Amino acid sequence: MAWDDLTGADVTYAPSSVETKRFGVSTARITVGYELDTASESYPSRLAAVLGRAHDDVLIIRYPASAITVGALIAGAGRDIIPAGALTYWEARIQTEPALGHAQGRDDLDVVAASDMLRERDGVSRNEVVRIVNDVVGDSFAGYGNHYLANPLFNRDAALAGYQEWARRSLDSGDTLILFQAGAPIGLATCETSRDGRSHLEILLAGLVGMAQGKGNYAVLLSACAELARARGVDRLIISTQVHNTRVQRVWAKVGLRPFAVVETVHAVRRGLIPFVGV
Repeated sequence: MAWDDLTGADVTYAPSSVETKRFGVSTARITVGYELDTASESYPSRLAAVLGRAHDDVLIIRYPASAITVGALIAGAGRDIIPAGALTYWEARIQTEPALGHAQGRDDLDVVAASDMLRERDGVSRNEVVRIVNDVVGDSFAGYGNHYLANPLFNRDAALAGYQEWARRSLDSGDTLILFQAGAPIGLATCETSRDGRSHLEILLAGLVGMAQGKGNYAVLLSACAELARARGVDRLIISTQVHNTRVQRVWAKVGLRPFAVVETVHAVRRGLIPFVGV
């Protein structure tokens, strides 16, 4: 989830037609803004009012992990609660992190902007770029433990298709970088500049195909994202992952990124929908 969507000082509700269509159950998102004063006396009633008006089958609720009273408020809404993990957000100031300053040169690696490829560079068609995006994301995120997998109402294959769709949308709405090794696509990063155009550049998706992992290629991809931020005139780089994904966080720490926020995810499901699995 983009950091811009988590900031603010309010409780927001938004129906999700995309997820409703993908999973076949009515789905909406409720977000507790990271700047909301959850210690205020009015806060519980504001959240309760939003929960009370929501009649969707599944509510995907995100809130700051520091707001530890939220869990009890959600549980009081009369729904079945599925803990779906937490997102951890990391950041770096590009100008002060040498490891993110410039991509390490390797003759066998090349980072190419998808926008350049879509201009028919070297005769590459849009269909070919879309195929590359689908293949790289499908391989990179096939085993990723995202919040959808916590919910038995959400199909695992449909969840992966959702990541592929998200990456394809970035071809038109953001910046997509593709990492090639000896001419073969092995990695991808989709990036988006903050809504104000100056606060940060966020890496929304970043991954390598299985055969390219553990070889230092990921750091090269991160450095290319930092170069993109510099070209956009932005100094702050943001990226996130599920908190259990410690392997990638070790790389982030090595190149100078630091954690700055944790966001909990809960699925609140209308009672009677979750199938019982006997032991």
